[in-house]
Amino acid sequence: MNRVFKLFIVLILSVPALAQNSDSIKWQRFRNMFDNPYKPFKKALIYSFQYHNLTSANKISNDFIYPFVFKNNLSKKVIDDNLKSSKNRQLSIETNYETKITYLTKHLFNNKNISFYLKGNLHSRTYVNISDGAMKLIFRGNTDSKPYNFNNSSYYNLRMKEIGGGIYYHKEKTNKPFNLSVGLFVLKALKYGNINTHSNNYLQGNEDSFKVKLDYSAAFATSTNLSLQGMGLGSEVIFNQKISDNKTWGFKLDNFGFAHFNQNMSTYSSNGSYNFDGIYIPNIGRLGDNNYFQNQLDSFTNPLINKKENQSKTIWIAPVSFIYYNIHLKSGYYQFGVKHTGTKALPIAEFRYFKFIKSNLLFGVTTGFIGQHYLNTDISWAINQHWFFQAGISHLEALALPKTFGGLGGRYGLQFVF
Repeated sequence: MNRVFKLFIVLILSVPALAQNSDSIKWQRFRNMFDNPYKPFKKALIYSFQYHNLTSANKISNDFIYPFVFKNNLSKKVIDDNLKSSKNRQLSIETNYETKITYLTKHLFNNKNISFYLKGNLHSRTYVNISDGAMKLIFRGNTDSKPYNFNNSSYYNLRMKEIGGGIYYHKEKTNKPFNLSVGLFVLKALKYGNINTHSNNYLQGNEDSFKVKLDYSAAFATSTNLSLQGMGLGSEVIFNQKISDNKTWGFKLDNFGFAHFNQNMSTYSSNGSYNFDGIYIPNIGRLGDNNYFQNQLDSFTNPLINKKENQSKTIWIAPVSFIYYNIHLKSGYYQFGVKHTGTKALPIAEFRYFKFIKSNLLFGVTTGFIGQHYLNTDISWAINQHWFFQAGISHLEALALPKTFGGLGGRYGLQFVF
């Protein structure tokens, strides 16, 4: 009886071990995923290209988004359908192109745990939080005698380039093996826009006479002149650790730093109430006097904009961040994470499940919640020992139900490993 019991215990313990060993062998096929804690470190030279584009919306449907994407007309019915809710609308867009060369060596600076990489990328992010009143004013015009309120609305837009490199440090001969990437890049900000409305913003009236109360600030910078574009430094920090045979965790902070615009920033601001009751024309001869009308309009618009041009300003670029915890069970891998886009958008909690459906093919699904709800899917395919391909589709729920949900996007990547 004792022998049977011992044999039973050995079998129970060996099943997870066999599963773990089996997956360890599968992970070794994905030589491009050198920083995955489940995969042992191996010397390699990796050329990679990654692209992703993600558009997420809250209280805006894909029926509303598609005409902008495909340059079609936006129908009145779609506008009316998307203006039924009285809540704020949110739109977030993130795009990233990345090329990278990673040299994994066992002998660099006389330290077998240090490797290096070179990287260049083009990154852009846009976030819009717009009130119900502002949305109606933009898409319907001031056709209502009730006040159009646009408090606590915001717009953020950034487009930048980075080029540089970093150090990849890994330590496997420890109870909790880990790897750490730290990169430093020359950063060039190509476009920047930032608008914020505060409290008690409204417009009330009709086409001829209206009252407007504004409390806002805005800044813009863009130029084709290389000397006027924002120059600065960017960085990234990526960490992954294997806690046990079936548990890992890690975090990522990337596309952050600062940029200085030299005499290329325009700012606008206002805080007050203003009335417009039409333009006074004392006699018919004034109809041909352009300066008169210009002065009349300037006397009204100047307090609304307080424009200042050719300013120098340094901006801080917040990181795009992600932290995760992963556990491996017999049925697959379960990952819990929190991500943030580096804008005023709320952080998003997400759950991801992925597994090997073949020894050379990983399949995953991801769902997000808190603020935004989405369903994504992705694959990683080891074509052979040198070529590797990744692809994903975002917001499946919005693609299936475009009248109800808003969002679309995808990503793909290709790597060649020597």
